[in-house]
Amino acid sequence: MNDTLIQLLHQSNPWLKRPEIQIISNGYIHRLQAEKLLSPEWDTLWLILVGPRQAGKTTLAKYLAQTLINEKRYDTLLYLNCDLYEVRQWLINPLFIQDAMDEFNLKHPIILIDEVQRLNNPGLLLKSCADLKLNIKMIATGSSQLEIKSKVQEFLTGRHIESLVLPLSYQEIENVDYQELIYGCYPAIVKSNEKKILLQQIFHDYIDKDIIEILKISKPDIMQKLITLLAHSGGQLVNYNQLATDCMISVPTIQNYLSVLENTYTIARLTPFVGNKRKEITSNPIFYFIDNGFRNQSLQNLSLSLETRQDTGLLVQSAVFQEIIKLKTQHFYDFKIHFWRTQSGAEVDFIIYKNSECIIPIEVKFITMNAPSVTKGFRSFVDAYKPRYGFYITKNFNQKIMINDCEVQFISFAKLISFCEKLKKIIT
Repeated sequence: MNDTLIQLLHQSNPWLKRPEIQIISNGYIHRLQAEKLLSPEWDTLWLILVGPRQAGKTTLAKYLAQTLINEKRYDTLLYLNCDLYEVRQWLINPLFIQDAMDEFNLKHPIILIDEVQRLNNPGLLLKSCADLKLNIKMIATGSSQLEIKSKVQEFLTGRHIESLVLPLSYQEIENVDYQELIYGCYPAIVKSNEKKILLQQIFHDYIDKDIIEILKISKPDIMQKLITLLAHSGGQLVNYNQLATDCMISVPTIQNYLSVLENTYTIARLTPFVGNKRKEITSNPIFYFIDNGFRNQSLQNLSLSLETRQDTGLLVQSAVFQEIIKLKTQHFYDFKIHFWRTQSGAEVDFIIYKNSECIIPIEVKFITMNAPSVTKGFRSFVDAYKPRYGFYITKNFNQKIMINDCEVQFISFAKLISFCEKLKKIIT
């Protein structure tokens, strides 16, 4: 180890010299998946935290490290930031662990490799580290599922557990504030008074770092245009031909770019629910943004006036979807999220499918209601599939009714946290 590297590591790890320094700051917002990730069952495996930039992967990893140290399961943390060239040059084989243990007098450390996909051969390195079977805790983070899959996962079969870290959920924020509909739920933005500036920075960092520098997308302007087009057409069936025409590129390129956006956690794909009805739509998906703030920034529309915005209904619908997918990832639930549409136009916004005994339709109608009323599409789904439970997210209305043998709960958007709790009870 040369002097420059040692100095950089001390700067990144001040607690190595001063153990009284806290690894995690007092402003940490608790993440719901933390408890499961602290299980001793995973101590011999690589913990891989994936998710978009700035969603809180590093912060969660440091929280886990601080907790493990407080519980005296490990001694200290060695944090390695792969954005630093010197660190990347050092991490070429597992001998770096012994170098670090000798230099910093480590006994039972936690090794945290941040942005691991930036290494030339991360999968082989992580596999070699795991195979040493040392008394160390191994954590790595990554921002691109494309690169994590190709560079890491294939090497770590049986040697890792993976957790997706998305922007904060309303359950984690512990409050449903309409500001999050506009600015989104990235942790730094939720805590900041300068939300517009930070959101703009996160958006441009994504374009400049993930899209241009790391993934080497040759036409970032086209990618940015595609993001804007998706923001305009959210919640609608994707039309690949129209997107290709609008962006003046081929359909295969559009499909490739959409895959990039999915695998860097910008958008999520919903496929249609196909049961036993011949006239159900079976082809094109719908895309939703993982974060409303990111979507609004792409449109350069950060107006807080929900009454005058033309897309308020879509923002609420997207927020409900985001809470469902966050509930799934934070609690490691095994269910699928679909939408339902028939060729005749009947539709339901979201269908949660766990198995044939657990199918949950969810409709979002951000309108003022004075009495319970459901769409023909929602009723058609209930009649066709006879679910035991269903949900209707409204602007202001809360009530429980029965449709045939289906218990339908009307829940106002302000009570979205309650919706998630009720959903958890049904799914589990």
